[in-house]
Amino acid sequence: MKAIILNGGSSSRFGEDKSRYPIGSKPMIEHIYEKLKSVFDDVVLVGRPYKNFPHIVDVYKAGPVGGVLTALEVLEDDLFVVGCDMPFLMPTVVLRMLNFFKDVDAVVAKLDDGIHPLHAFYSESMKIYFSYSIEYGNASFRDAFEQCNVLYLTKEVFQDIHDWQKSFVNINTKSDLKVYEVK
Repeated sequence: MKAIILNGGSSSRFGEDKSRYPIGSKPMIEHIYEKLKSVFDDVVLVGRPYKNFPHIVDVYKAGPVGGVLTALEVLEDDLFVVGCDMPFLMPTVVLRMLNFFKDVDAVVAKLDDGIHPLHAFYSESMKIYFSYSIEYGNASFRDAFEQCNVLYLTKEVFQDIHDWQKSFVNINTKSDLKVYEVK
């Protein structure tokens, strides 16, 4: 099992590369990387490189689905996937989700605001479904999920973890940082 951080988006709504934007004393991507390293031995960036962090280049250029498919093919392992704009990721939430990752193709949170495919576990078996989504669909997670065995986790699974919702927050604009009182 490996973790990947998708780091290939354009950050157009943010106005600059949000993965490198400082939160406190460190760039956003470093916060995420360190949190993942507390859970996983191997953490790999998919997309743009950053410092000396391990990374692979997205060969599909088909949005997040292409990045995940690239990682599944190159790393040949099950994955935990997170976006580079999720600095409040909580290892306790990730570990809770991992407890459910048995005999399924994917474990994805389905919360009041929708599904969270960029804070999810994917088995190697997802390669065929993501390939299908890219080739015949809209390169969307929803297209892939219609074909496979996804376990959706609801908020009840996380409610005993203090502030668990923050783990699923992604930062799209600088005003999002203000909402979460980040300086």
